[in-house]
Amino acid sequence: MLASLAGLKSEIRNPLVSEDTRLTADALRQLGAGIEWLEDRVLVIPPEKRWSRPRGPIMLGNSGTSARLLPAVASAGTGDFVFDGSPRLRERPVGPVVEALQMMGTRVKYLDRQGYLPFELSARGLDGGRVLVDARQSSQFLSAVLIASPCARSAVSVEWHEPAASFPYVDMTLAMMEERGITCRRTGSNSLIVPAPQPYAGGSWTVEADCSSASYFWAAAPLAGGEVFTYPVSRESFQGDCRFLGVLEQMGCRVRWEEEGVRVTSSGELRPVDLDMNEMPDMVPTLSVLAAFANGVSRIRNVAHLRLKESDRLSAIASELGKLGVASSELPDGLEIRGGAAGRPHGRIDPHDDHRIAMAFALAGLRIEDVEIEHAEVVSKSFPSFWELFERLRTP
Repeated sequence: MLASLAGLKSEIRNPLVSEDTRLTADALRQLGAGIEWLEDRVLVIPPEKRWSRPRGPIMLGNSGTSARLLPAVASAGTGDFVFDGSPRLRERPVGPVVEALQMMGTRVKYLDRQGYLPFELSARGLDGGRVLVDARQSSQFLSAVLIASPCARSAVSVEWHEPAASFPYVDMTLAMMEERGITCRRTGSNSLIVPAPQPYAGGSWTVEADCSSASYFWAAAPLAGGEVFTYPVSRESFQGDCRFLGVLEQMGCRVRWEEEGVRVTSSGELRPVDLDMNEMPDMVPTLSVLAAFANGVSRIRNVAHLRLKESDRLSAIASELGKLGVASSELPDGLEIRGGAAGRPHGRIDPHDDHRIAMAFALAGLRIEDVEIEHAEVVSKSFPSFWELFERLRTP
């Protein structure tokens, strides 16, 4: 998206080829960006005019990230666009980013339900001034406004309600903007100023390793009573999910950083935890499966917004833990899991059309025989090669 907003072409190396990234690329093509997928890189050529008029609606499948960020990207140019998605995506809120874009001069007409897809967006470029973003359900609402703000006609003062969910992703957004030549100035704990207009620079970009995907393999070490080395992973990463390594240490694992990556080693019995997971909510399904095998009661707090993901993850986790014989309770903002009782599954695991539920519950099969994941292909949303790599956990 940043490359499509730049003035010159970009090369993105080490790209993830998945359902979500393909949907995003297709949407940017509809807006007029030239995108060419090669074997190990993607070439992005910004359009001469921002933007083209799509011949039909921009369909975003079940990609929540695309649904929150792309309307802001579209608002940075001119044109009339309809955004839509799958039935589940139509249930996931977009109201906070729409309200922020309306403060900046974008006109939006909802075509069904207020605050949700589908909607028609009429963009004539962005005005500067003060913008207040409600990012308590998702940091993506704030990241969307930040990404688009350098393209505004004058400086944008961005403020947000606290606490913003998954805030490390906002830090990551700002770091990526800075890499592309954009300057911002923090003016408070929940505010900053983005001078505008500022041009995004083109050039080369290398996508770093994905800590969210690596987490399933980190968690495999204590469940299998073994050791897993993942690379290349940097301890300097802005990714919030890299902090999951600290959670594993609290549960009794040994974590050792090496030159190329990180090694996680089981040190015996898993310990229960009581944790605020607001800054890494995507790790909750994995943590929940680990907690099922810990000796005691674990509590996961401050993640009410997980009900708005690809599935209602709190409900889905509780339901599928029950099939493992694990008692759990849904809390208003999390889960309580009584570990140590997992046994033979009672029925097959339903991932609820959610890639992270499928991958997390696959880990249970390292401890329990005959765990079967229905609709295993759902992992293609973010990690198409998951099952192939999971097989490599076998001891040589």
